[in-house]
Amino acid sequence: MTELAPEQSRRSGRGAPVAVVGMAGRFPGADDVGRFWQNLLNGHESVREFTADEMRAAGVPEAGISDPNRVPAGADMAGADLFDEQFFGITGRDAALMDPQHRILLTCAWEALEDAGTRPDWSDGRIGVFAATSLSTYLLSQVLRSADHADEAMNYPVLIGNDKDFLATRVAYKLGLTGPGVSVATACSSSLTAVHLACTALERGDCDAALVGGVSITVPQTSGYLYQEGGILSQDGHCRVFDAASGGTVKGNGCGVVVLKPLDRALAEGDRVYAVIRGSAVNNDGSDKIGFTAPGPAGQQAVIEAALRDSGVPAASIGYVEAHGTGTALGDPLELRALAAAHRAAGGPAPDCAVGSLKANIGHLDAAAGVAGLIKTALVLHHQTVPPQINFTAPNPHIGLEALPYQVRTTAEGPHQLTLRAAAVSSFGLGGTNAHCVLEAAPRPQDAESGPTGVRYPVVLSGKDDRGLRAVARRLRDHLAAERPRPSVRDLAYTLLAGRQPMPVRHAFTAADIDEVLAELDALLDERADARAAADSGATGHAVRSWLAGRDLPAGEWAEAWDFRSARKVALPAYPFRRNRHWIEAAPPTGGAVTAGESVSAGAGTGTGTGVTREQFTALLGKHLGVTGIAEDDDYYDLGGDSMLAVEIATSLRDAFGVPIDLDVFAQLSTVGELADYVVSVGAAPGGARDRIGRVVPIRQGEGRTLFLVHPAGGTNFVYFRMAVHSRSAEPLAAVSYPGEEDGRPGTLRELAALYVEQIRREQPHGPYRLGGYSFGGNVLFEMALQLRAAGEEVDTLLMLDSHPPEAYVGGHIGDDEFERAVPLLLTSAAADEEQMELLRREGFVAAWRHNHDLLKGHYPDRRFDGDLVLVVAEEDEDGTLLDTMRIRRLDKASLWGAHVEGRVDVLKTPGDHFSMFEDGGRLEALAATFDRALARIAGQAGGDGDLG
Repeated sequence: MTELAPEQSRRSGRGAPVAVVGMAGRFPGADDVGRFWQNLLNGHESVREFTADEMRAAGVPEAGISDPNRVPAGADMAGADLFDEQFFGITGRDAALMDPQHRILLTCAWEALEDAGTRPDWSDGRIGVFAATSLSTYLLSQVLRSADHADEAMNYPVLIGNDKDFLATRVAYKLGLTGPGVSVATACSSSLTAVHLACTALERGDCDAALVGGVSITVPQTSGYLYQEGGILSQDGHCRVFDAASGGTVKGNGCGVVVLKPLDRALAEGDRVYAVIRGSAVNNDGSDKIGFTAPGPAGQQAVIEAALRDSGVPAASIGYVEAHGTGTALGDPLELRALAAAHRAAGGPAPDCAVGSLKANIGHLDAAAGVAGLIKTALVLHHQTVPPQINFTAPNPHIGLEALPYQVRTTAEGPHQLTLRAAAVSSFGLGGTNAHCVLEAAPRPQDAESGPTGVRYPVVLSGKDDRGLRAVARRLRDHLAAERPRPSVRDLAYTLLAGRQPMPVRHAFTAADIDEVLAELDALLDERADARAAADSGATGHAVRSWLAGRDLPAGEWAEAWDFRSARKVALPAYPFRRNRHWIEAAPPTGGAVTAGESVSAGAGTGTGTGVTREQFTALLGKHLGVTGIAEDDDYYDLGGDSMLAVEIATSLRDAFGVPIDLDVFAQLSTVGELADYVVSVGAAPGGARDRIGRVVPIRQGEGRTLFLVHPAGGTNFVYFRMAVHSRSAEPLAAVSYPGEEDGRPGTLRELAALYVEQIRREQPHGPYRLGGYSFGGNVLFEMALQLRAAGEEVDTLLMLDSHPPEAYVGGHIGDDEFERAVPLLLTSAAADEEQMELLRREGFVAAWRHNHDLLKGHYPDRRFDGDLVLVVAEEDEDGTLLDTMRIRRLDKASLWGAHVEGRVDVLKTPGDHFSMFEDGGRLEALAATFDRALARIAGQAGGDGDLG
C-alpha cells in the first residue's frame, strides 16, 4: 500500500484531503483521457477548420457559408450521436429524445468508476453525483424542429431527457448510486464548483465517494460561427491564450468526469491516486464590479486566497496553474494579475511557476471547462510533466508578464526538469461565481508487493451479453500483452473483483501469473475454454464456481483468502460499449436555415445598407430588450434599455441592415416610435437623417435656463442620462454631442470648445449660460466659458464633475505603447464586461478617448475665469496605474482649479472613484443628490455646506 510523507499527512483546512482516484472523458480529438493527455503532450490543436460540406450538412445555408464573417472553425467531439441504450436499459425512442450531453455523461460516469476500480454497487459506502451541463441545443435545433416532435416541448420524455435538472439524478438512478444527486449550474465554472460541492459533501459524510463531471456539446458542432466584432469568439478560429495576438476563444465540445474519495480511504482500499485535492473555494463577485457579466478581479483574487487557506498548502510550492484563460485580450491580463496578487500575498508561487490553459487545445468547454482543467492538472502532477502551451508566440503586452511570477512554457517539461509538489486550477463563471482548487502530488507509494508465491487467484469477467463478454476479454488480453511493466496477477484479480460490476454473462478462471491469464483469455477468445478452473479445490475453486453460478464474492473473503489487504488497483480497459446511433433529424427548413447558437435578428439583412423597415427595427429592439408587444409610445428606458444595450442595438443595426446611427439618439428620441422613424430615415438617407438630430441632445425638460453638459473623453453622454434618472431637480438639461469622424474633429481643445459654443448658441443665442461637464468635459466647458466671456456673454457658476486641473496633463503626449497599455485599464473601469468593452472599441469610444486625451495634453488656459466654480470630487482615489500610464499627475483638484478662477471654488464630495461614482445603486443615487445640490447653488437657491477651496 502507500504511506503519507510528513508534509502530506497534515490535515487540510476542510478536515481531510480528497483523492482523485478515477477519471474518464470525451474530448475533441480524443475518445478517452489517455489520448487527451497524449494530445496535450504533443502540442496538438484539436480546433479544426470545417469544410463547406460539413457546414452544409449542419444546416448552414449557402449564403451563410459564403458570408465573409463566418469562421468555419471549432473543436468538435466525435461520437456525440452514439450511445449504448441497451447497456443502460433505455428504450431506443427515449435514447433518441435524450440530449447527447446526458448520454455522454452517463457513459463517462460508468467509465470513471471503472477507472477508479469502484463498483457502482459499492457496499462500503454511498456514491454521490455532482454534475453540470450546458443548454440543450439538441432540444432546440433537432427535437423541437423535427416533424415528429415539434409540438412536444412539454412532453414528459422530452423534458426529462433534456432538462438540466435530470442530469445528475439520471446517473444516480441508472447506476444505483444513493449519495446526493446534484445538478450544478454556475455557467463556465459549473463543473469546478461541482468539485467543491463534492469535497464538502465528502467532509460532511453525505457520501463516501463522489462522481463529479461536466459536459458541453453544442448541436450542430460543425456549423462554425459568425464572427462579431466585440464578441468573445476569435476572428481567426484559434484561441491564443496569453498571446499578443489573442482575440478570443473558440467553442469546444466534450465531457469530463472524475471520481473522488477521502485520501485515507483511497489509500486503505488500494486505489490509484492521480492527485490530491487539498483545498477548494467558491465565491461570487457580488455587485463589486461594473456589470453582471463583467469579470471581477477582486472576487477572483479572493477565491484563490480562500482556497489556499483551506488547503494548508504553502503558495511557494505551487509550480503549475491551469488558468481559466479564454484568450481574450482583456480577460487574460485581469486573471493573471488577480492570481499574482493572491499568490504574492501568501508568499508564492514557486520559482518558475508555469501557467497554461487547455482552451487553446480543445476550445472552451463551457460547463465542462472546470473539470477538464482539473483532469489536466491532476495528470500534470501524476506524470510530473507540464504540456506545452500552444498558440503562444509573444506575450500579450497588457499582461505585463515580465513583472509577474509566471512562465508560459511552449515545450513539454517532464520529470527530469520538474519536481511538482502542488498545482492549482481556476474556473470563473459568467455572472460572477468563481471556483479554485489547490492540488498536491499523490503520496509516494511503497514498493510494490507481488503477494505470496504459488497462490492461485480468481480472475472474473462479465458482460451484458456474449458479445460484451468476448469484447471485455479481448480488450483485457490486448492490454495485458502490451502493458509494461505488467501488473501482478493478485492486483489484477483484486481490481476485477473490487472494481468491475458483475453482469449477467460471466466467465472465470484461476491463475497464478499473468502468462496464465493470457493463456486463459486466448482460450476463451478461441472458444477453447474448459471447466478446468471450476474443478480446482479450495477457496479459489469455490470462488470461481460461486461466480459462475451468479453469486458475488463477499469482500471479507477476498482479504482473507488471497491477501488483498495490500493489493493495489491497476488501470484496465473500460467496458466496450456498443456504438448505436440515436439522433432526431430536424425537418428541412422552409427558408434559410439558422443553426443553433447563431443569433439572427428578425428580418435581418446582410449589412449592405439597403435600409430597415419599422417592423424590422421593432422586432430587433424587442429581441434585445426581451420584450414582446412593444407599442409606439413605449419608452426605451422604461422597457429596460440602457446605455450598454444601446451599443449592442447600434451594432446589430449596422451588421444586419447596414444602418449606422449615433448612440445619443437613444437618449434624445426615447420612444419606440421616434426611434423607429429616425432609424428608417437613416436607412433611406443616412446623411439627411443625421442632420435632423442636431448636435445638442435634450436630456430633461424643465423650468429655467438649460444646463449644457459636455461629454467626457470617450465622446458619449450616457453618464448624464443615467444620473438624470435619479436627479430630483427641475432644471432642464442638455448634452453636447461629440462630432463624428466624418464631420472632421478639431485638432485643438480651443477649436473643439469653439465648435460647442457655436452649437449651444444655436439653442440659446444669448446668456447667461450654464455649463457643466464630467472629467474631460470640465476642461472643455472651462475653455467654452472663457470664449463666451470674451464674446461679451454672461456665464453662471461652472459645474465640474471630478475634472483634473490643466496642470495634471502638463507634459509630453503618450506614445502608442503607453496608450495600448492604458486601454484595458480604462475599459475595465468604464465598461460592463469584455464583450461590451470590445463594442465600445468598435463604436469609437477608444479612438475618441485617445484623440481627446491628446487635446488635453496640448492645452493650457490662457486666462482665468471671472466667476465661481462648483467642483464635485470623488471621495476615493482613481486607479494609480491608469493615471501613471496616461501621464496624468495626481494633484489636488480644488486648489489648482482655484488658481484658474477669480471667484470661489465650492467643493462637494460624492462616494466612489472617478468611474465608480456612476455605478448603479447607492453611488449613482448619491451622485445625483450631490448634482442637485450643485444645481441649487448655481441657481442661488441654497447656501454652501461644502469645503471652500
